Amino acid sequence: MQKMNDPKTMAKYIGCLSILEYNTFLLYKTLSEKTQTPLAKSLLLSIAQDSSKHSTLLKGIGNSIANSEVKTKDCAENLGQIWLTVTNYLDEVKTGKVSELSLADLYEKLIPLESELGEEYYMLVQMQTLKHLTKEINERYNISFDNIKNIFENIMSDENRHIEELDTLKELSKPVEKDLDNTPLVRYQSPDNWRNYPPPFSP
Repeated sequence: MQKMNDPKTMAKYIGCLSILEYNTFLLYKTLSEKTQTPLAKSLLLSIAQDSSKHSTLLKGIGNSIANSEVKTKDCAENLGQIWLTVTNYLDEVKTGKVSELSLADLYEKLIPLESELGEEYYMLVQMQTLKHLTKEINERYNISFDNIKNIFENIMSDENRHIEELDTLKELSKPVEKDLDNTPLVRYQSPDNWRNYPPPFSP
């Protein structure tokens, strides 16, 4: 995380987080459209809706700190590897043919992504700079640091729940193993014993 000593820098950073969450929304929405399992579709769509909500909230916070234009090309520098990770995964699911097997691998990759998102918000809340800048928000909009902190804590709670849901999705994407040994074979093991067995209905 880069140093943020002024309102515009902080606003740009939070603005990039908003765009990141929007791209995360697109990622999960696309995955939901590509999977056939009803429960998996619902879970993925639920995560997508959370990400869209996060994007909207972060945009509001950033705009409350300062009016600063956020350029997508600057977000890779502001956010580093996590920006590239989401961008690459989004390109992968949009352009590639995602099979159920590769979905299991992708869920495995998305779990640490959600963890990294949670860490970004945790570090942001711990920064004294955010606490200082919130005073400016409070003066203009009567919003306290605790209000902002609660929003970030709710987002972090969502990220933790997403990790649990991705674990469930990973299990759902595993191939179903069919036990062929349960097929009843008793009647066919000794055909001589039932060849003259009377039909169930006699005329």
